[in-house]
Amino acid sequence: MDEQAELMKRHFQNPYASYSMVRGQRLFKDARGMWYVGNFQDVDAILKDKRFGKKALPGTEHRLPDIRREAQADELAILNIDPPDHTRIRGLLTKAFSAPRIEAMRPTIRALVDSLVDGLTAGRSAGAFEVMREFAFPIPATIISDMLGIPESDRDKFAKLSSAIIEFGSGVAPGQDEAAIRARSARAKEAVTAFDGYLGGLFETKRRALSDDLTTALIRAEDEQGKLSEQELRQNVRLLFMAGHETTVNLIGNALVALYNHPAELAKLKADSTLWPQAVEEFLRFDSSVQQLPRVAQADVEIGGQTILAGEMVVCVLGSANRDPGVYEHAEALDVARPFVRSKSFGGGAHFCLGAQLARIETEIALEALLRRVPNLELTNLAELEYPLNPFFRGPVRLLARGRR
Repeated sequence: MDEQAELMKRHFQNPYASYSMVRGQRLFKDARGMWYVGNFQDVDAILKDKRFGKKALPGTEHRLPDIRREAQADELAILNIDPPDHTRIRGLLTKAFSAPRIEAMRPTIRALVDSLVDGLTAGRSAGAFEVMREFAFPIPATIISDMLGIPESDRDKFAKLSSAIIEFGSGVAPGQDEAAIRARSARAKEAVTAFDGYLGGLFETKRRALSDDLTTALIRAEDEQGKLSEQELRQNVRLLFMAGHETTVNLIGNALVALYNHPAELAKLKADSTLWPQAVEEFLRFDSSVQQLPRVAQADVEIGGQTILAGEMVVCVLGSANRDPGVYEHAEALDVARPFVRSKSFGGGAHFCLGAQLARIETEIALEALLRRVPNLELTNLAELEYPLNPFFRGPVRLLARGRR
């Protein structure tokens, strides 16, 4: 492995080591013309500022980095659009993620988690299992599949296609080998084609036999501005599935790593189950599964004495903002009893994560059940964890565990 590749690997093992530099500079521009901001107040302000959006306004696109000028596979998904289309489509989705609906899912999530724990700890040699694939992955993937009405027989294939898309589509690390980037891009495009082909068939099935699920609701949805176009429907259902499982899988994995690297906090949480809601907030803050969110200036904006021109991209480094010592006392420490302070891990403003509460509940139920029902649980590869070379999403590739009930 050459020196640059080794440096990159070390960075993604622990990006937090470099975030103090990001916060110290407040705002800086890299060689590709992308601005970075990492202190809490600036990140919070930019995410809520209507002068920053998802797309460059006509006539300013030339200021975008090269990789962002290419057509995106999901350019009509709510993650990548601005009002009024964003407002219209998000309004159709919000009902499915209302607080009462999500709270009502707790028994279903708990039953799923209990069945997974039963399967992982019974009849296995030394009680060994891989957390990410065998435990963390099935929980959000199953729940979002249920919400979308995806047949059980198709879910594993669907999830693998989603992972292939997100591997490249979320961005790659600077300096990565061009041939590798092209190969990953080709795999992602193939996955998008297969994913969309499947969705076309699913939509036809739903139209012929309407059922009580989110996909059917979106197909039937009409408001004063009209129903979703076929492209909007396809891209937003794809986004819901991808966002509905990928980030929560990593949140569960990151939380376990944090706890087992801080045994005193693990013991504190095991001793007091009332700490779980604020512990989940602390996991989100301490090691967010989403590390960066990009925004595009819609007008010239001055921050810290520097001018961001219309069309230029600003990357809000959430992982840095979440450890800003100006907001969080002992910001580099994990504290499951930390006084309740929200992090920026779910973004902010108009694009605040729709599934935030669902992710919190899934993570709380999953971790509480695993640690309670497998009190002797060990993580056996903490010293050699690997992380994808991805600046946007963070979570261990494999997390090996051992334990019996």
